[in-house]
Amino acid sequence: MQADDKKAAILQQLRQTVNKLEARPDAYNLEDKKATTPLTSAFPAGCPHEVWAQTPDTMTPATAFALLGCATGNDLPILWVTSRRLCLEHGLPYGPGLIGLGIDPARIILVRTRTRTEALWAIEEGLKVSTLAAVIGEVEDIDLTESRRLSLATREHMTRCVVILRSERAPSSASFSRYQVSSCQSEPPGLAPYAPGQPYVEVALVKHRGGERPYIKKMEWSDAPDRFPVVAPLADRTPHESPIRTPDFRPADTLAKRCATG
Repeated sequence: MQADDKKAAILQQLRQTVNKLEARPDAYNLEDKKATTPLTSAFPAGCPHEVWAQTPDTMTPATAFALLGCATGNDLPILWVTSRRLCLEHGLPYGPGLIGLGIDPARIILVRTRTRTEALWAIEEGLKVSTLAAVIGEVEDIDLTESRRLSLATREHMTRCVVILRSERAPSSASFSRYQVSSCQSEPPGLAPYAPGQPYVEVALVKHRGGERPYIKKMEWSDAPDRFPVVAPLADRTPHESPIRTPDFRPADTLAKRCATG
């Protein structure tokens, strides 16, 4: 009987360990109820998430999406980890730009490593700190083993982890979700049809282990509430229609004749 009891205790302990590793993040109920943007709920704590930038020109909207999803709802610092190569190619978070997004630049703790391996190590170590709002890491690529290590560390310490993945292909990983972010053409403002409009981004949920179906949404930056709301057609609002008119260019001699004749 004692052997059976010991075996049952070991099995029970193994079940608890497996349940902890495979638990859904929403079961922990750690989301900040004061968050004013749906981006925060896109990155629940306790599991790794990926923001995928497939081409170099999509790094900027991917960076903005990741930062806004981690900075809203609290004032805790954010650990930003990048490698020397990615820093030279895409730069670092820009202070005035962060202020434009409603983020205090003093909240960003920058870590620039020499290699990609060191960057992954710094991300994993940062996940052990409980006083951070999130750990955001820029990596060129990630394999399944590296992703599993981040997943285990994130679940163990119940922190928020977002990996900005700069890769032409979608690698296999243990991430809970993957968002592919890209920029798209914006609409001109109503009173200035030739002026540039607010930034538009296209967010595609391409992977979600919690059961959420894939979707594609276009979002428009709004300066007033400092957030990305869904653009007008997808929010059941009347889309602004401003016809694009080509300027009336006329030859110089024709204009001269008109001025001479009144």
